[in-house]
Amino acid sequence: MNQTASANNRQSSFLADLFNHPPAFLFFFWGELAERASYYGMRAILALYMVDVIGFTRGQSSMAMSMFIAACYFLPLVGGWLADRYFGKYRIIVGFSVPYILGHVILGIENVYFLVTALALLAMGSGVIKPNISTLMGLTYDQQRPGQDKLRSDAFALFYFAINVGAFASSFAMPLIRDRYGYAIAFLFPTILMVIAFAIFAAGKPFYAVEVIRRTPPPPSERREQLLVLSRLGAIFLVVAFFWSIFDQSASTWTLFARDHLDLKLFGQTIPADMIQSVNPLLIMILLPPITLLWRVLASLGLNLRATDKMMIGFVLTMVTMGIMTAAAMIATEEYKPSVVWQIVAYIIITTAEICISVTGLELAYVAAPRTMKSFVTACWLLTVFVGNLLNIPLTRMYDDVLPPAIFFGMLTLMMAVVSAVFAIVAAWFNRASARWEKEAQANSGLEAEIEKAVSEST
Repeated sequence: MNQTASANNRQSSFLADLFNHPPAFLFFFWGELAERASYYGMRAILALYMVDVIGFTRGQSSMAMSMFIAACYFLPLVGGWLADRYFGKYRIIVGFSVPYILGHVILGIENVYFLVTALALLAMGSGVIKPNISTLMGLTYDQQRPGQDKLRSDAFALFYFAINVGAFASSFAMPLIRDRYGYAIAFLFPTILMVIAFAIFAAGKPFYAVEVIRRTPPPPSERREQLLVLSRLGAIFLVVAFFWSIFDQSASTWTLFARDHLDLKLFGQTIPADMIQSVNPLLIMILLPPITLLWRVLASLGLNLRATDKMMIGFVLTMVTMGIMTAAAMIATEEYKPSVVWQIVAYIIITTAEICISVTGLELAYVAAPRTMKSFVTACWLLTVFVGNLLNIPLTRMYDDVLPPAIFFGMLTLMMAVVSAVFAIVAAWFNRASARWEKEAQANSGLEAEIEKAVSEST
């Protein structure tokens, strides 16, 4: 009877929370879903577009993809700085949505100069907007639902779900639209989605948080604290960049390999090579709940894995992923193409690695950062994607132009073996240092309490 009552209470609490979100949440949710659908849909067919239409080699196409993704993850620093110091988050999002839409419009013009211009506009729009939507949502909850941390956490979980729904739907649909109507028509689909995203977000203006822009520079003490935090997290962030180097090749070298060297028949149907990218966001939605539950079950059994332990699992799984890609490339010949199932298995493993590294690492960055530096450290976490794709600029250029796929993927397997070993060393140092930092923080907290007590007694 008590268990039934408890279950009913939990259900009523969930329903009550569902209707307790501020009205602004619906605009954030649907706007983000449409924007991410436009971005991932465009990205899904971009690598093959540059090869088939623009005339790039496979290596040039892969390098261009790496440069574009790197720019998308460097410009959030610019977007955050402009919003915090000058214009506010809402104005930045609305203002940079215009070049974002324009980039989509001209991307389908089959000319290399229009391609470069379009990618610059798309990187500017996506990158500058990226850090401001989620922070504006968090600020809205802090102002309109103060103290309701669980409600805000639920909002961010639903926000993350919206991203993956949009990514899956558009990554699946875009290759089909391209195959039926051609690239020029296909690129109109993400254009329409971005216009919808812009209209939805702009319509929600009356419901968003009131922004206060701080135009004074941070004090020297805050700058020193930023450097201290980065010195503690920098080594982990640097190693994580190598994971993103591997992961973001799914839009370039993995797609080209699937098109040229894999049998794309699945359940009797031939699927477009670039459609396989839709497996990742689908797997995120499927795998995230059970993996999160697994961590809790292990903790209840006394095996409470640290953040670095989970990330170590992710690095090993990434190495295994590249081993599978290497094996598929080694058995591929001009007379024989391995099944696309090889790459689907690789996606399952690397998506599990993504959950272990990306989700856990973001939480680690948030927890390790002081209260006044959460946004700054989160922006630095996004820079790991930028650095990873910066590494890819010279690396992916070698794919098929310099090195055959088997040797290229084998090289990446060895790279991840070395990176995994390095991370084990970095993680051990970080865990020892974290214990020391916690003791120092407790000692400082006790000293501050004694000082406050002495001051209060003296007065």
